[in-house]
Amino acid sequence: MHSKDAHKAPLDLLQEGAGVLGLELAPATLEHLQTYLEELKLWNAKTNLTGLKTDRDIVIKHFLDSLAVLPFLDGVASLVDLGSGGGFPGLVLKLARPQLALTLVEARDRKAAFLEYLVARFKLTGALVVQTHLTPSLAHKWEPKVAAVVSRAAFILPRLLELAAPLLAPGGVVLALKGVHLALGELEAAGSAGQLLGLGPLEKHKYFLPISGEPRLLILARKV
Repeated sequence: MHSKDAHKAPLDLLQEGAGVLGLELAPATLEHLQTYLEELKLWNAKTNLTGLKTDRDIVIKHFLDSLAVLPFLDGVASLVDLGSGGGFPGLVLKLARPQLALTLVEARDRKAAFLEYLVARFKLTGALVVQTHLTPSLAHKWEPKVAAVVSRAAFILPRLLELAAPLLAPGGVVLALKGVHLALGELEAAGSAGQLLGLGPLEKHKYFLPISGEPRLLILARKV
């Protein structure tokens, strides 16, 4: 599978992968993602945004993995991405769904600067970068409450729920993108924490990255 598509252009991989996910990306979105890829590689030379080096890996493991969240965001108007890093998944989701009100939360200076740069570069409205080390105390003061919180491998699951639950409006959802080898102990601790935080039962959704077929796990919990 790898050898067959190793030399495909990034845009071709994006379109093919989006099709596998049941998504059709607008020409403007594809153009932005191409620019995103180029800027990510430029900035990565001086700032550790990603350990991935090839266009193929970045497209599949960053862009398409981020886009795999879209089907879970039907009807969601506002989203916070905690520990956004290089903008995954939040900024990719915003490019695919421009009407989404997005807040990217990132503690590290250079990564926050990269996110600010891209928001300006793409002239995005309804996109805000908040550079802060979010704590439970700060989370409880967060306004306005949002419809969804997403995070990709930035926190252990109980900690993520502790930070995300206070940000959510009633009925809001937290989405955690994890590897399939998530420790049972972490999952059990998260289930207990979720109950105390006013979240419903954890839902596990296994999915596969388009093109590469690598398995991933999405953990979902809804605020009661």
